[in-house]
Amino acid sequence: MSPTSHPAGIPGQAAQQVAAKLAQLIACRTVSRPDRDDEDRAEFTKHAHLLTELFGHIAGAVEQHTLGITGQLWHWRGTESSKPVVLMAHQDVVPVQGEADWEHPPFAGVIAQGRIHGRGTLDDKGDLACILQAADDLAASGFVPGQDVYFFFGDCEETSGPTAMEAVDFLTAAGVRPWMVLDEGGAVASQAFPGIDAPAGVIGVSEKGILDLLLEAEDVGGHASAPPRFGAVQRIARAVGRLQAKPFPAALHPVTRETFRRLAATAPGITGTLLKLASRPGRLAGEVLARAGAEPAAMVRTTVAATRLEGSDGINVLARRAAVGLNIRINVTESVESAIAGVRRRVRDAKIAFTVLGATEPSPISPTDSDGFALLESALGHSHPEARPVPYIMMAATDARRFTGICEQVYRFAPLGMDKAQRGAIHGTNESVEVAELGKAVQFYTFLLRAL
Repeated sequence: MSPTSHPAGIPGQAAQQVAAKLAQLIACRTVSRPDRDDEDRAEFTKHAHLLTELFGHIAGAVEQHTLGITGQLWHWRGTESSKPVVLMAHQDVVPVQGEADWEHPPFAGVIAQGRIHGRGTLDDKGDLACILQAADDLAASGFVPGQDVYFFFGDCEETSGPTAMEAVDFLTAAGVRPWMVLDEGGAVASQAFPGIDAPAGVIGVSEKGILDLLLEAEDVGGHASAPPRFGAVQRIARAVGRLQAKPFPAALHPVTRETFRRLAATAPGITGTLLKLASRPGRLAGEVLARAGAEPAAMVRTTVAATRLEGSDGINVLARRAAVGLNIRINVTESVESAIAGVRRRVRDAKIAFTVLGATEPSPISPTDSDGFALLESALGHSHPEARPVPYIMMAATDARRFTGICEQVYRFAPLGMDKAQRGAIHGTNESVEVAELGKAVQFYTFLLRAL
């Protein structure tokens, strides 16, 4: 069978099959926590066992390894091992705030109105189930991939946990250097940019870096009835105000210019004209985007978000210590070091202490003129022929960034159609995926696996 052919019934039959299986995975409350002792380990164990039970053909064809606590690394041996591929997704999900606000219970896996509802349907159990359904169908037919395939399903992606690094260490120790890695990230996004309704297959080729920075100020404290003119709280407040007043400069990376160039090809009227202008070299486009709203600004600059404030324990007690936690997403044109220096310059206060709580450099740029990217374009054309492939730099973080040290072609893309409302529900309320899209994603992965 050629790479362009596929088993009968896809995407319709596969969509129903994978939706029923996904419903069972959604019912597992695999909510990851920074302190893993706070997790419901029984739910994680159940989920890992379900992967083997629900996808028995591929489970029986692979060598299974458990990493972390319940992370899974499965090795499907191919006829060759010269260009091994890693297909990734994660088992864990973020907590649900306000279950009563959901149209359907977030951990029930309800299938209604052509959708499956629940936490993890888009991030990232839907993608995981589609990867395994495609592999399961192929394994059931006796298919053997042309190259070694590794399936990695982490169990602590949402908390930036260590299991992905354990997978990298495992592969390194085995002498495996992947030809390509594919993780979640972009999607088949409609309404991806204002004025553009046509879907685009946005494929992440890099990720912004992450810096968690704690700023602290100390003072003598005392009774609130006699406040000083300038205490610890005021010092921290001034620092936050200065960071807000002087954001990091806009800098448009060539990948982002290519994003706009490709989007412009399908954009009507004035939107297309503006996108063409944005794809040109120079600083003007970056400065305009930086003023166009939060999302466009995040595409072109390092962002600083004050997320946690700390002060006095008592309402009538002056703070002896005040602090703010900053979550900084570093543009690919900068580094952790330059971001810290930029914050210091803006704060301009030697009495504020800086502590780095965690840091990850921006990911290297994976090529768009490679065989790996071309394979993704072909697979997308097979599953979603209406969608134009578009490279972009991710603003969020994935486990994929851990693999850039052992692979030059690391891409972030889940072949599921999502409109703006669906993308907004990720980590939010009423997360859901269309059942038909699950079938298309199975079609995508079937093509990809056959083409190796």
